[in-house]
Order: sequence, then structure tokens, then C-alpha cells
Amino acid sequence: MSQSITKLIKPCLFAILLALQTVNANAYDEIQVYDMSINEPGQLALEMHSNYVINGRKQAAYEGELPPDGMLAFTGEFSYGLTRHIELGLYLPMSINPSTGGSYADYAKGRIKFMQADNPEFFYGLNIEVGLVPKRYSQQPVGMEIRPIIGHYSGDWLISLNPNMELDITGRSQMPVLSPGLKVTHQIMDNVHFGVEHYADFGDLNRFSPGREQGHTTYLVTDVSVDNYRFHVGVGHGWTQSSDAWMLKFILGGIPFGELINPNRW
Repeated sequence: MSQSITKLIKPCLFAILLALQTVNANAYDEIQVYDMSINEPGQLALEMHSNYVINGRKQAAYEGELPPDGMLAFTGEFSYGLTRHIELGLYLPMSINPSTGGSYADYAKGRIKFMQADNPEFFYGLNIEVGLVPKRYSQQPVGMEIRPIIGHYSGDWLISLNPNMELDITGRSQMPVLSPGLKVTHQIMDNVHFGVEHYADFGDLNRFSPGREQGHTTYLVTDVSVDNYRFHVGVGHGWTQSSDAWMLKFILGGIPFGELINPNRW
């Protein structure tokens, strides 16, 4: 990356971090299909997630839930490369309701990821997350996600499947919910991929929900790489009554957090 582009990006990143600190809140969750990406050993990085529900469900599904319609969410994801194949992560999410001006701190969750991508034509891994969840998003305060990662990357094509299983650790039922994600993109020009992502929520693993009660959302997505930075933009549409009708999402990845907090680098 040229020095002029670097000088332009760094102040923007600093402004984003400063804005997040002054608002008192960040995003409830990330909307992402994991691929073969993993930090180098000793690398400390930051990834910013943002999503906005343009037109979503307006009625609460249970007492105390905050309906998603109109919600703007941000999540700061810190990650650290422990070894070539193991990465640690910490999510600090928050959400904002622009219509009311309310902001909500959404606790935190940690993760550990194993990734084997020495041969990117067939990569595989496992990501495990455990975190505290506010009542406005879940009836149970402690949640867990088990995310297998399987995929293929040829340079031109990326195919990644995450057959996620989510469960409420503190709930009466320990039956996982199957909520897979699939991503397929194709390189349309240098460092630019375009494609689709699909996210589903089939319900309990031992008994799927009826079709109209399942969640199904498809996104058109674009991934752009500029030096070590990664920009991801997607617009999504829900196909069932349980899904939000329209959503936007944005991810800025590859932020060198160690460099950003070093004043001698500016």
C-alpha cells in the first residue's frame, strides 16, 4: 500500500475507535461466515463489525426482548494469534436504536479458534464461543456456539460452510440449535470478490422447526483487500416470517491494533 493511502486509512481507523469509546455501547452479534483466515503467531488485530436492520421484526417474541427493527449494531472483535493454528478472540458488542437514541452495552464473549489452512484448497477448523447475553436478545444469560469450518479456496473461488450449533448453557434444554452459514464468492477483479452468503436457523437439532418458523436470510456480498486491510459489505433479505426483511452489514478487518495504540507510529 502506498504511504498516501496508509496516511488516509489510519486517521479513519482512529476516528472509528474514538467514536466507539464516546458512545458507551457496541454490536450484539457479528454476521459472518468464517473462512481460512487466522492471525500470525503473536499478531494482535482488531476487526470491526456493523449491521443495521432496515426493516425487521417489530414485535417482541418474549417479555423483555428488544425487537430488531431499526437497530444499529457494532462489535469490536479483538484477536490474538497464539500459534500457527490457534487464535484467541474477544467480542465487545453494543447496539443503538437510532429512533429512540438509546444505546445498549451488550456484555462480552470469548472464543478460541483452531484452523488448518496449510492447503487452502481444502481448509478446516473449529471455533468455540462462550459469552454473556442480555435478556433483550435471549431468555438465557449464558450462550455457547460451536462452529465447524469447512471450505475451499482456489484464488478465484471461495466456498466456506459453517454448520453452526448454538445452545443456551443456562437453559432447561441443552439441545443445540442448528444455524448454518454458507459463503460462495468469485474474484471479479484483483483483490475483489463478489458473491452470496446464506444464513439459516433450522431450530433444535433433534426436531427442526416448521418452514415458516425457520430463519433464512441471503446476502449479496463484496470483499475487497487493500494491503492487509479487508473490507466486507453485504445487503441481505429474509425469506421467512421469522427473518428480518432487509439488513445491511459491514466489516473492516485486518486493523493492526498494536500499531494503532502505539503513539510513536502516528
